[in-house]
Amino acid sequence: MKNLLFLASISILFVLVLASCKTNKISSQGIKGKVFWIEGNQMPQASNDTSQFKPLSARSPIKRTIHVHELTHINEAALGDYLFGTIETPLVATVETNDEGEFNVKLPVGKYSLFTVEPNGYFASIFDLDSYIHPIMVEENKWSKVEIIIDYKASY
Repeated sequence: MKNLLFLASISILFVLVLASCKTNKISSQGIKGKVFWIEGNQMPQASNDTSQFKPLSARSPIKRTIHVHELTHINEAALGDYLFGTIETPLVATVETNDEGEFNVKLPVGKYSLFTVEPNGYFASIFDLDSYIHPIMVEENKWSKVEIIIDYKASY
């Protein structure tokens, strides 16, 4: 009987200790987004014959490798015809998209540049007013969202 009372007391004490503990939420931050492909003539065509109207090509989700570099200025990357060659800033992370073009990558707080890996170089088409290439900021405990549109084979 004494042992049963002792076990019951220990069990109640254990439950009280567990109930009083705060759960620690694991915090994370990084970048998540989606990659799309556009190609072909995107110019609207004027015609009186509406049966011949061709809608603009829809953007399609695409599987790609994304390189995350430290924030990169235009002077720190070699730009060729539509694609970048050498990128001088350190590579921070590499991530593969899924078949729907979706990706996420955990990163420390900081500013980064995003590039997609293409057969003949690296693609990025967004620049800020200070000429940084596809800049994105990661803030503490927040996921930065981005949409990357690869359109170097499209004409507008």
